[in-house]
Amino acid sequence: MTRHIYYIFLAYLLLGYSCKSHKLKKLEKDYELSDKKEKKKKTKHLPTLAEVFAESITSDDLDYHVYNLSADTMQGRKNGTPGQERAAEYIKDFFIDEQIAFPLELEGYYQNYTVTQNNMPVVTFETDLAAYKYGEDFISFFPHDTINIQQDKIIYAGYGIEDYKYNDYAYQDVKDKVVLIAGGEPKDAYGNYIISGGRKPSEWSADPIHSYILKRKAALKHGAKALLIYDPQNTEYFWHNFKKKFQNKELSVSAKYDSLYDFFINKEMFAGITGYEDPADMSYDRKTRKLSVPVKIYYKNTNKLTRSKNVIGWIEGEEKKDEYIVVISHYDGLGIKNGTIYPGANDNASGVAASFEMAEAFRYAIDSGYVPKRSLVFIHFSGKEEGMTGSKYYIKHPVVPLEKTKAVIELHQLGRLKNEDEIGEFFPVYIGLDRFGEYDIRKKIDDIHAYNDHIKIHYNAEYAPSDFLQFKAMDIPVIYYYGGSFNDYHKPTDIAENVSYEILKKRTKFIFQVIWKLANDKNF
Repeated sequence: MTRHIYYIFLAYLLLGYSCKSHKLKKLEKDYELSDKKEKKKKTKHLPTLAEVFAESITSDDLDYHVYNLSADTMQGRKNGTPGQERAAEYIKDFFIDEQIAFPLELEGYYQNYTVTQNNMPVVTFETDLAAYKYGEDFISFFPHDTINIQQDKIIYAGYGIEDYKYNDYAYQDVKDKVVLIAGGEPKDAYGNYIISGGRKPSEWSADPIHSYILKRKAALKHGAKALLIYDPQNTEYFWHNFKKKFQNKELSVSAKYDSLYDFFINKEMFAGITGYEDPADMSYDRKTRKLSVPVKIYYKNTNKLTRSKNVIGWIEGEEKKDEYIVVISHYDGLGIKNGTIYPGANDNASGVAASFEMAEAFRYAIDSGYVPKRSLVFIHFSGKEEGMTGSKYYIKHPVVPLEKTKAVIELHQLGRLKNEDEIGEFFPVYIGLDRFGEYDIRKKIDDIHAYNDHIKIHYNAEYAPSDFLQFKAMDIPVIYYYGGSFNDYHKPTDIAENVSYEILKKRTKFIFQVIWKLANDKNF
């Protein structure tokens, strides 16, 4: 009997060892781990200042912030909703509690902006002879306020050019009038372009978009109320882009409506207004530019406007306070769908919580007499889930000069693993690096990683499009920290209980040390 029990025990032991070996091999394969026996013996490491202050980063604090930001009261933090407003206020209150100032460019912690969803407007266009259909006979691109326009005539302004060599607006009064212009530009009797003086067109017609903007600005400068453009060479191009614009329900930020209502018209509409099919057939002088065509235009704006805000705090540096290290994370989420809340705990309450703990660690350092050399800016973007509208607005309206922004670090989805049932002693993080030039940021990260061996680094291995791309496009150095894909991504099950706060703490401590290096390295 005793021998029988011994054999059973031995079998279980071997089975356990086999399972453990299999599991270890799977982990090594998934995360490119080397056998512990092959690791070199490390020399004794004295903690750096960054490590010392990183000890203030705790799982309990991260847990607290993730739970609060992903609570039902936040309603999934969808852009432009009361839940997002509450989340913004939560971030602002954190800055105030931690004595983190707001940027001098702002009157407070909020950077307010407006998101416009470009819905197709309702437009009617009638003359005394015909009615024309929007989207078929004529189209527009710029958004406008709702208006009724009635005129008893249309002013024909040739090519709509205002240049020192050629001016269609000379001696013309088009203020508050409906103006018609043609695409292209004039040539002399030898086929040379008058403005450029050669065979190549000038900026007034070389590029369809640029020439459109130039001619639009000229009409706006002279006070025209409406501008009709017939550009036969580019009709297909503009109509194609018109359909694409409204099919995709494009979002834009801070759309400013001006006083000029402009429309591209087709060949049939041009002929109906002028009596000619080709602008080249028209002859006119200053006295015959008025076309006796009564016109009625009704424009109704149906765009959806959403007001939103980025929340920004900053810590002033000392020796190089006019240089900035910018730490970003998005705090918006998917909101409520079909009555179900999408909490967005890992995506991206975890990134916001990590940013909080880093800001707090820098405050501890300052209170201890260690002021960072460079200034730190902590930006929490809204609108990431709706086309990165918050970061797009910021790029156009930065609170610190973009040319003085030394690096941007994004924190995204840092509290989960791919294989969450296999949490060992290592915590992989994906890092995207770009635009650092001669500064060897990878070596700096590797040096820090040498005494943070619980972190497994994957360089440029995997990351999703996010707010850092706006800065990368401006040639600003960026580091994108990403925890990787996870099972509950963009699902109602992305809840605070599923976040591993040990993982989040380890990653946050590691990233803090890299940011500390960037903020204090005199050679950067």
